Amino acid sequence: MAGNKDLLPRESLLWIFAAQFVALLPQFTILPLWVAFAWAFAVYWRLEVFRGRRDLPGRTLKIVVIVLTVAGLALSYRRWFALEPMIALLAISFTLKNLELVSRRDAFVSLLLAYFVAATLFVQEQTIPYALYGLLSVLVITAALAAQLGRFSARPRRALGLSVRLVAQAAPLMVLLFLVMPRLGPLWSVPQNTAAGRTGVSDSMAPGDFTELSKSSKPTLRISFDGPIPPPEQRYWRGLVYSEFDGRTWRQGYGVDPHNGGRVYWRNGEQTLPQVGPRYRYQVIQEASRSPWLFAMAQPASESPGVGETADDRLVKRTPVFNRFAYQVSSWPREALPSPAALSPVERRRNLQLPGSGNARTRQWLASLRDQGLGAEAISSQLLSHFNRTFTYTLKPPALGRDTVDEFLFDSQQGFCEHFAGSYVFAMRAAGIPARVVAGYQGGEWVSGEEYLLVREYDAHAWAEIWLDGRGWQRVDPTAAVAPERVRDGLESAAGEEFMQDSLFPLHRIGILTRMRLQWDMINYRWYQTVVSFNADRQQNILQRLFGDLSPLRMALLLGAPILVLLLGISLWAARSGRGPKLAPAERLYQRFCQRMARKGVERRSGEAAGDYVRRIAEERASLANYARAVTEAFELATYAGDAGALKTLRRLSSGYFWLRHSENMAPQKRELAGY
Repeated sequence: MAGNKDLLPRESLLWIFAAQFVALLPQFTILPLWVAFAWAFAVYWRLEVFRGRRDLPGRTLKIVVIVLTVAGLALSYRRWFALEPMIALLAISFTLKNLELVSRRDAFVSLLLAYFVAATLFVQEQTIPYALYGLLSVLVITAALAAQLGRFSARPRRALGLSVRLVAQAAPLMVLLFLVMPRLGPLWSVPQNTAAGRTGVSDSMAPGDFTELSKSSKPTLRISFDGPIPPPEQRYWRGLVYSEFDGRTWRQGYGVDPHNGGRVYWRNGEQTLPQVGPRYRYQVIQEASRSPWLFAMAQPASESPGVGETADDRLVKRTPVFNRFAYQVSSWPREALPSPAALSPVERRRNLQLPGSGNARTRQWLASLRDQGLGAEAISSQLLSHFNRTFTYTLKPPALGRDTVDEFLFDSQQGFCEHFAGSYVFAMRAAGIPARVVAGYQGGEWVSGEEYLLVREYDAHAWAEIWLDGRGWQRVDPTAAVAPERVRDGLESAAGEEFMQDSLFPLHRIGILTRMRLQWDMINYRWYQTVVSFNADRQQNILQRLFGDLSPLRMALLLGAPILVLLLGISLWAARSGRGPKLAPAERLYQRFCQRMARKGVERRSGEAAGDYVRRIAEERASLANYARAVTEAFELATYAGDAGALKTLRRLSSGYFWLRHSENMAPQKRELAGY
């Protein structure tokens, strides 16, 4: 048991709990609810111990708590070697530390651990609000550390003031280290819990899925171009291909998803597509989707690390996109590429697959068109004309029964993009023409302030591709036959009054709020470009611009200089701290007076009282007597009576200017005018 002098006072204990709460608060929204209750219980128990109502838990109770914690983690997470279970383990260990929080040493250990818990905040997000909250967490934790230094240090104003000064002093070094320290792999590259909810386009498509996405205005892609910008009718950001249909839901099917056997081509920096001819070069910044698929225009190629291409013309990432991710893409128009090889028998069967029964009317209609000897393009024109004549584009289509395609094509004739794309592909397959559904996003809002295209979740779209011999896969957008303004001007133009109708706050209808939202997105875009995506390549470019070619010696100096500065600062602080306790302002000013008297030949003796010293000054240097008496009187009033006015007088008397005016070198008549 620690000695009484080392026990934690009430103010220090409250600061520790405040720091823990600030560090854990963002995690409470992510981790299982029982973790928050465990922290509250541990705090309650420790407060009861402080009040003398309970004892610290014994060994048996600690073992029971550990068993319950392990059981809770096992029930909450299916896989242990992932990021979220590790964060949960850190948070619960941090929480249970309260049950043995006795001495200042325990407090320092708990608060140092709080820095690590606060850092896990950036595993989930690296946005500006999270960065500001992270700064707040550091300030509170540092203030809690300062509060452990003594009784008066726990006062909020004193603790927070010291914390602000320490963080401000550390800021220049932080910026320097950010610029020159080697860029290591981020903590958030560790696998995360894939069982968590996903956002954006899903790996399957059923009637109503994209309608739900149309209700969300969350950003999903930000695309900046190096060169020409594609026109609106070319802005199709493909991400998934659905080839398997069970009568209601479209899925990728076996061998398409890289996780179930789909083949991925990893270029490893080798470019196999033509280097000349028309193409688009652009960077995509994709928001977290917890899925491996990426979004790009047709015929994409990427040299970004960890990005590969699939056989069905898509981009995928080696690991799911758990956080905002940037990648470079080049896309070629299909007509600029060599003629494709014939469709393989396996791919032909895959893209002609239909359920064994159902949707009889559609099958009969398409069989009759095929029997008329119509080719693929003619049959496609018939379908698009059928859509164009009587169909309605709506965000609130009626529900469909078992034969979804028949009911949509011949009865309801009202739908969203997934209805048009799904029924079109089904019909083309029924006519013996290979076809597939492609899902992703279409369009985007051009942000002129930062020159990038902003794609939101309500831009989610589904379209079709059909195989034409000698030409390969060709994009067909059945939605454009019904609502061409959807492709040309975006969803808001096509949906009219239905757009974001169910939104609690329809911001798109208030001009100033729309502009503010775009300004905020531009700030976030700049933050990501400048801070979050500051990788080794960008670091090397900046250092080369500042210092020229980076030789090993220069690199050693750049890396060693911040460390030397840090060590020097620590040494100076330690040396200054080792000089003894910090003097009060009045004592420091009086010490300066004694040093001046010593230079005049009247040195203060060891243990000599201030009154005895001033009498000896009067005997040995009568010309300094009045000045010495005034200083001594002000010193005694400021030190023993706490007189603030006397402290001001002492500060004035001790100033160099006053000393020169009233020293013994001044003319006697001037000293008399000064009152001495």
